[in-house]
Formats: sequence, C-alpha cells, structure tokens
Amino acid sequence: MKAVIPVAGIGKRLRPLTYTSPKALVTVAGKPILGHIVDGLIGMGVTELIPIIGYKGEQIREYLTAEYDMPMNFVKLPHFYT
Repeated sequence: MKAVIPVAGIGKRLRPLTYTSPKALVTVAGKPILGHIVDGLIGMGVTELIPIIGYKGEQIREYLTAEYDMPMNFVKLPHFYT
C-alpha cells in the first residue's frame, strides 16, 4: 500500500523553529513529527511513501532516506510561496 504525505508547508505559525528546519522535522517526544507519522503508517501496512516536499525539502528527503528503508517517490513542488 502507498501513502502520500504532504510535507511542503512553510510552518509560519511555528516560527522561529521553522526558520532552519521544516515543520515536519520539529521534534516532539524525542522524534520528528514526520517520524511519528511514518511509524504509524508502517503500522497500518504502508510499504511505499510518496512525500510531497517543498520548503527545505532536502532536509526531509535526507531524514526519510536515512531513517526508513522503503521505496519513496519524492514529489517536489515549485517554490511559489515565501
């Protein structure tokens, strides 16, 4: 089963935390928010991720590929927001 994860947002309401890191990588309970989401998806039987990345997307790509050994197809949004 595949899961699409939209993680392209800027996170204006989480500033100043999101000046250097995307909101999906903000740590909660010792793990990035995205880690909690992916762990839950894996528990539901997801075998492939399709993250939609944008703002600081390379950090998200680095985190996911380092932490999870599963097929991923990253979709990069154009930078049309600030």
